[in-house]
Amino acid sequence: NARANQLANHLIKFGVGPEVLVGISLERSLEMLVGLLGILKAGGAYVPLDPANPRDRLTFMRENSQLKLLLSEKKLIAELPLHTGQTVLLDGDCDSIAAESTENPTTQTTAENLAYVLYTSGSTGKPKGVQIEHRSVVNLLTSMRQRPGLAADDVLLSVTTLSFDIAGLELYLPLTVGARVVIASRRVASDGEQL
Repeated sequence: NARANQLANHLIKFGVGPEVLVGISLERSLEMLVGLLGILKAGGAYVPLDPANPRDRLTFMRENSQLKLLLSEKKLIAELPLHTGQTVLLDGDCDSIAAESTENPTTQTTAENLAYVLYTSGSTGKPKGVQIEHRSVVNLLTSMRQRPGLAADDVLLSVTTLSFDIAGLELYLPLTVGARVVIASRRVASDGEQL
């Protein structure tokens, strides 16, 4: 939470706030979760740019969503399509991020503001951005917390790419009840025996 707050306070200085879309391209890890929470705590909305997706798809999504800022890390930035906006690297900008306050930032975000934008598979030709508001995410998490239910002593395994809506459930539901989330890497999630 402290690291997510530091990132959020850093992103706010880049103009991240309600309705500001931030591209996020990180490997499945704790850093990814810090990145997601940092964007949300800054009041922004994230657009997952899965590094495993084809470059043409990533280029289309970046251009279509008109991203002003990209959150990534050094080892992935060369694989992504050229981003002409601002870039924050969790590993490259770590000193600047670590200098920020660990306190929760204050934003003007409401339930009607965007939490994230997911792009469809593109089965009709071109992918389409589906906008998800905070109230929709909260409604899903609240109902799933009640049924089937999740308690503080539970452990939930996160295996889904951020490009699919179920990833939000896997990552955020445990956090809402103080449970544990285990984030499987892409390599482990795609290998049945390792998983």
